[in-house]
Amino acid sequence: MKGFNRRRFLQVAGAGSIAAASASAAAIAPMISGVPRITSTSKQGSFTFRAVTGMPSKPLPSYATYVIEGHVDLSTRTGFITKSVFAGAPEMTSVIALPGLSRIVRITDVQNKGGVFHLKGVVDDRSQLQRGESPYIDLLLDPGQRTARTNLSGADIILQLEG
Repeated sequence: MKGFNRRRFLQVAGAGSIAAASASAAAIAPMISGVPRITSTSKQGSFTFRAVTGMPSKPLPSYATYVIEGHVDLSTRTGFITKSVFAGAPEMTSVIALPGLSRIVRITDVQNKGGVFHLKGVVDDRSQLQRGESPYIDLLLDPGQRTARTNLSGADIILQLEG
């Protein structure tokens, strides 16, 4: 029998549950209501956000939490985001980040299309990436729907924006 390593397990568990979650995305209730946080600097055209989802997705029980946090400057169309996977379900997230699954992304472009923000970015430190993982990141923030959409291990994933 072929053994599973941690990366392969995350790919299989995440991809299967992401497909199941996207098929029933309308049935998944938002975890926390709110829109991207508007901070005191938002007057100058910037905002911060935090988006979370459990891994694997429902209906399976979550054992980890995928978190994307960032700061976006709309006037310069730049910013930074961090992508991390923490031990524990979203309701009981720990401060323990799972090794090798955190990324710092430099935002290279921001487009506001009808209130939906399309962020493009790149991971500058390519040594963090797994074999075959793209350094380019696309993230859609929809404050009206309180969702963020991105790609993880080749599968689309929906996260809930926290307020």
